[in-house]
Amino acid sequence: MHSRPIEDWQPAHSFGQTVRRPVEGRVHAVIALTVVTMVAEVVTGWLTGSMALLADGLHMGTHAFALGLAALAYALTRARALDRRYSFGSGKISELAGFASALLLGVSALVIAGEAVARLFDPRPIAYGDAILVAVIGLVVNLVSAALLGLTHHHGHEHGHGHAHAHGHDHHDHTHDEDHGHGLDTNARAALLHVLADALTSLAAIAAIGIAWATGWLWADPLAAMLAAAVILKWSADLGRQSAGVLLDRQAPEAMRHEITRALEADGDTQVVDLHLWSVGHQAWTLVASVVTHGDTGPDDYRARLPQRADLHHPIIEVNRCRGDGPGHPA
Repeated sequence: MHSRPIEDWQPAHSFGQTVRRPVEGRVHAVIALTVVTMVAEVVTGWLTGSMALLADGLHMGTHAFALGLAALAYALTRARALDRRYSFGSGKISELAGFASALLLGVSALVIAGEAVARLFDPRPIAYGDAILVAVIGLVVNLVSAALLGLTHHHGHEHGHGHAHAHGHDHHDHTHDEDHGHGLDTNARAALLHVLADALTSLAAIAAIGIAWATGWLWADPLAAMLAAAVILKWSADLGRQSAGVLLDRQAPEAMRHEITRALEADGDTQVVDLHLWSVGHQAWTLVASVVTHGDTGPDDYRARLPQRADLHHPIIEVNRCRGDGPGHPA
C-alpha cells in the first residue's frame, strides 16, 4: 500500500482552462452590441420600408451566430476542463470553434465574390442614400467591436498554470499560465476576423458607392466587393491553417523544440532520439521525449533540466540506458 493518496500522483490536465479569460467578457459585449444593432436595423427597415437596412440587419444575425459560437466554445472549455475523458484537457474546443469560424468566413467570402461577379455582368441601380447609411452604421459598429476584441486585450492578464510531472516522484502541481499580451487565442482571433471582415466590406462599400454616385460607374461597387472578398478569403485560409495545425497535433515551432533539446542534452552525453511537442490549447504545450544516455540520470532529473516555461505542461521523459554496444532499455 502507498503511504500517500493516489490523487497526489495524478497530474492535472486542466492547463489553466478552468479560468475565465478576460477576452470572454469582451466577446459577450460585442455579441450584445451586434444583437442590438441587428434588432434596430430590422425594426427600422421594417417600419420605413428600407430593404437595405432590413437586409443588413439580417446579415448582422450571421455575425451574432459566429460570435455566439466563440462564446459557447469558452463556456464548454471551462465546463470540460476537469473531465478526464479528455486526455490533455479541453483546450482544443476553442481551436475547433476557430476552425468552424474559418469555414464560415470562407463561405461568406465566396458568397460575396459570387454576388459581385453577378452584379459586374448585370449592374443594378443603387439606392445611394440608404446604401451609404447602412455601410456607415456597419463600419462604426464593427470598428467598435474590433477595438473591444483586439485593441484592448494587452491589458488583461490570465493566470492558471498546471505544470504537472508524470512518471516521477515528489510531484508538484502548481498553476501558472500567463497571457501578458502574447496575442489572442484562436477562438478570439476568429471572432475578431469576423468583425474585421464586415468592417472591410463596409469600408469598401463606402468608397465604391461614393465613386459610383459621383461618376455613375456602377462596376465600382462589385469590383470593391471582389477585392474585399479576396482579402477575407486569405484571412479565412490563415485562420483555418492555424487551427487545423493544432487540431492535428502539429509539432511546436522549431526554435522551441531546439530549446528543449539543448536543455535535455546539456550534459554532453545524453542524446534526444525522439521528441514530440504539441499544443493542447492556447499557450499550453505538452512534451513526450525519449533520450539515450550512458549515465544514471533519471526522468525527474531530465524534467528539472527543462526550461522554466509557464506554457510547458505534463512533460513525460523516457530514459534509455546505453550499456555497451547493445540497445538500451527505458528507465
